[in-house]
Amino acid sequence: MDKPHRGVTPTSDQCHRLLKEYDVPDHIIRHSEVVSRVAAFLARRLNVSGEHLSIEEIEAAALLHDITKMEGIESRRDHAETGRRLLNSLGFRRIGEIVGEHIRLGKGTETQAIREEEILNYSDKRVMHTEIVTLAERFADLERRYGLKGSDTTTIERIKAGEKSAYELEGKIFSRLDFSPEELVQRMEEG
Repeated sequence: MDKPHRGVTPTSDQCHRLLKEYDVPDHIIRHSEVVSRVAAFLARRLNVSGEHLSIEEIEAAALLHDITKMEGIESRRDHAETGRRLLNSLGFRRIGEIVGEHIRLGKGTETQAIREEEILNYSDKRVMHTEIVTLAERFADLERRYGLKGSDTTTIERIKAGEKSAYELEGKIFSRLDFSPEELVQRMEEG
């Protein structure tokens, strides 16, 4: 069954031009490229298992998910939300919707079907810089980097809540696949 038309999806070349136009640093672009590879791989495998995910939307959203990250660091604003707004203003509404949930998932997580937003959210959590890691490794790094700043217990609580949600999402995704989360890198190398 075809999905209804959901707006324009930028090509890979257009995504890379946008990243350069918005002065996204090379290290963030490299991170986004790895997230895109992970997300597309998972989406393809899930589609074979009966899901109906848009590979093109997932690849574009993954490439663009951190387009406003540097601005977010400087302004202390949520870069998922500023990215969503920017992409919407550029006419990429659906891509913006997906990007808007790459940090925290919104509505729709209770559905049985896996959404593009969930694939990007999970894939981003599996990529630390440019290395594909386990959720345990990723969240340990987040706690080291962000959780030890002063006595801010809300940051640690937010990280712990995100970790719990990530493991639940991992269970949902991998319940439909014929390999485990620990086998992701090996399966990607096999093709």
